[in-house]
Amino acid sequence: MFLIYAGLIFTGALMHNEFDADISRTALLNGISIKTLGNTANLFLSILVSLACFTTAVGIVTGTADFMKFKFGDSQKAYTITAIIGCVLGVVMGQFDVHYIIAVAVPALMFIYPITIILILLNVLPEKYASPLVFKAVITTTILFSIPDFLGSIGYGDAISSVKELIPLSAFSMGWVLPALVVFVMANLLRK
Repeated sequence: MFLIYAGLIFTGALMHNEFDADISRTALLNGISIKTLGNTANLFLSILVSLACFTTAVGIVTGTADFMKFKFGDSQKAYTITAIIGCVLGVVMGQFDVHYIIAVAVPALMFIYPITIILILLNVLPEKYASPLVFKAVITTTILFSIPDFLGSIGYGDAISSVKELIPLSAFSMGWVLPALVVFVMANLLRK
């Protein structure tokens, strides 16, 4: 998945002048694939999008089901019920137009992705750099600095524009990165 997304980012950076600035995400992805792969682009694009969606869906469903299993005392029944509900909701959501799905998903992802990225990075680090204190401090900071991006994605961008101007990288919806890094360093220094 990393190679696919990195390739898309790289290709998008190389071809940024070949498309209008107001092109939709779907049309941009389709246009890039046709320009790079020719007539077989739709087949490859369909396979890649299917794999990306499938792996994401499996991760979300199993992660949520596993969390519910833990919350209900290691109950296999809770796991199964949560997995079934997650799959049914996924199938129902899949019946909508791509633009609608993106409109519904973007606000949630603007809040969830930064936290997920930080959790993954902290779990990869050796325990001496990612103590429980560091985890709590960095996750709390990430949550707080993800709120402006979340609010901007649900239509309150104008109301919080003065706050977003104060946060570095918030113009790129990455206002959580530098604060999380600073708190990570400070929490590790305080712990020592």
